[in-house]
Amino acid sequence: MNIALIGCQVLSREISYEVVASSHCIRTWWLRQGLHDTPDLLRRDVQKTIDAIEAENECLPEEKRFEIICLGYGLCSNGVIGLRARSLPLVIPRCDDCISLFLGSSERYLALFKQYAGCYWYNTGWIENAFTPSERSYQTRLEQYIEEYGEDNAEYLLEMENSWIKNYHHCCYIKSPVCERPEHETYTKEAAEHFGWEYHCEQGDNTFLHALLNGPWEESRFLTCPPGCRVAEEFTGKKFQALPVEEDL
Repeated sequence: MNIALIGCQVLSREISYEVVASSHCIRTWWLRQGLHDTPDLLRRDVQKTIDAIEAENECLPEEKRFEIICLGYGLCSNGVIGLRARSLPLVIPRCDDCISLFLGSSERYLALFKQYAGCYWYNTGWIENAFTPSERSYQTRLEQYIEEYGEDNAEYLLEMENSWIKNYHHCCYIKSPVCERPEHETYTKEAAEHFGWEYHCEQGDNTFLHALLNGPWEESRFLTCPPGCRVAEEFTGKKFQALPVEEDL
């Protein structure tokens, strides 16, 4: 099977491992980390990529054409709501965000979410591609703010940015099953000590990502949105559903 995959850069190491190991022919399109902070931008950029893949597909020889588009995204702050498939089905894992994908299932994430109430998550993908709170990262940001806004304003801005920290009591490092980085685990331990959080470590699991790239795409774990349909909200725990586009008009 020829598969097109659109994924967040934060998942690049784990997904790339599965691409190499898969019996399917998979081509990937990476989007920058952090788009979930602005769901409208996430939706826009993913939809543009879907449209580009479908347009290119029409120009490919029949044997090279993609048969399906898989998304390396969960609900992601509702950023996938409204996405539309025109000529290829979309497959989306039924989860809130990438933490479930790193841990191997939504069920495991939910159990750990309850166990570590008020938890900030770290792993190699986030440390490499995102701003992760730590003494080092905040010192770097403070220096940037001083240069841009002056010392007094910089300290105030950083204090406002740090106000959320009081709501967290734990931090957890997810060890990648395909890419071990001891220095990132050390970085997380230092952050926990600096912020007064209780440190935890959990082994990552590629089970969910393996299923995303290889199938079968069971309805309980994945939404398959057929051509002519859009991704819509769903409120029974399945995260989202596929509805005909005309119902939105």
